Amino acid sequence: MSYEVLARRWRPQSFEEVSGQSHVTTALRNALKQDRLPHALLLAGPRGTGKTSIARILARSLNCDEGPTEKPCGKCSSCVEIAASTSLDVQEIDAASNTGVDNVREIRDNIRYAAAPGKYRIYIIDEVHMLSQQAFNALLKTLEEPPPHSLFVFATTDPQKIPVTVLSRVQRFDLKKLGPREMLDRLRQIVSAEEISISEGVLRDVVRESDGSLRDAQTMLDRLISAFGNVIEEEGAREILDLIEHRIVADVLDPILGRDAKAALQAVRRAVEAGVDPVRLAAEILGELRNLLVTRLVGDPAELVNAAPAELAELQERARAHDPETLQRLFRVLLTRNEELARAPRPEHALEMAVVRLATLPEAEALSSLIERLDALEGGGPGGRGGPSGGGAAGGGDPAPRGGAQRGARGSGGGGTRAQAPAEPPTSSREAQIRREARDHPKVQQVISALDAELQEVRVPRQAGRRELE
Repeated sequence: MSYEVLARRWRPQSFEEVSGQSHVTTALRNALKQDRLPHALLLAGPRGTGKTSIARILARSLNCDEGPTEKPCGKCSSCVEIAASTSLDVQEIDAASNTGVDNVREIRDNIRYAAAPGKYRIYIIDEVHMLSQQAFNALLKTLEEPPPHSLFVFATTDPQKIPVTVLSRVQRFDLKKLGPREMLDRLRQIVSAEEISISEGVLRDVVRESDGSLRDAQTMLDRLISAFGNVIEEEGAREILDLIEHRIVADVLDPILGRDAKAALQAVRRAVEAGVDPVRLAAEILGELRNLLVTRLVGDPAELVNAAPAELAELQERARAHDPETLQRLFRVLLTRNEELARAPRPEHALEMAVVRLATLPEAEALSSLIERLDALEGGGPGGRGGPSGGGAAGGGDPAPRGGAQRGARGSGGGGTRAQAPAEPPTSSREAQIRREARDHPKVQQVISALDAELQEVRVPRQAGRRELE
């Protein structure tokens, strides 16, 4: 087959073409300029972010006829062979299928020979964390005292699995996921050069689904081109990529925000009957809640929300009617429920119950407002502070002690009639009356319900919570 996929056709051929990793490429270019390139490098980062591409560019920079140089010519035999993976001096090894100590011993023996016809002997070991412990141990001495004109470039998606003894012998560079803007710019460049007609909305969907991996985004774009040719329609693209339409998410979330559990349930049922995965739908609702909250808090959310200008305007309009605290609580509750969806026997039923919980979640009063209302109830209600019966237990002090009143009565007149203190309800009765009034107050009941729901959602045991409070 002569067709070359976009991920290979658009592989960067120079440091300038690498997207989103300037912190790595700048350091390597300066090291080449100053002739301070280390003998072993570790490129760590998520999949599809350019680790192998940077390793190849570095190999070309060293073995180019004009090199070492930060700008390989791309035309000499060394550059062409390295780009085609046919160079004898640059060996790419997959550590996942060469994990044993014998494989490393072979590398250790071969690297001692001088490069021919190139200038450096370079080993690029991909997914190096897959090597066995014995293989790493066999490599230690070579990494510490390498032969001249040799270079190891390790690439991994899981640097935590690499022994510390190896990490201390290499210079590490961490690659990051590409941001939405960088991904979008690169995809626009590709579709323009390939003369592909595609909407901005589909490109943003591809960026969102690829999760910072440019290779994944290019693979998705390849699928769309294979399915539709050079004219890609928005509806067909979402069907091919199995994306959830924004309208479906809005149909579920808007009734939740409007406290309409019935409409939210019906929207979930329609989505499930249309073939939408409940787990993915829950994740999309979480993302939409996050976007609404960010839009509500930030004046210009274009940098934080991956959406077209028209979609941003719609988000701002929808978010304006909801306070940030409500959106945060909905996000927190759904995040807790979302962890159970994958384990549920029927995920669609778990999602329905989560949606009902969100739509019926009580409004939470601010803690300061709750304290003010309790103080007002305690101070102005019957039996409370400022009430006709004087100070109570909760009112900050008892009246004059009854024992003192009796002693004063006894000392007031030798054998005369004993003065009687005015009758008072027992302190315990006043406390019970205040507690009963506070408990039955509608606002207090509302806040108690909200707090109770919060405790249930974050899985705080009731008895443990009471013991901590006591």
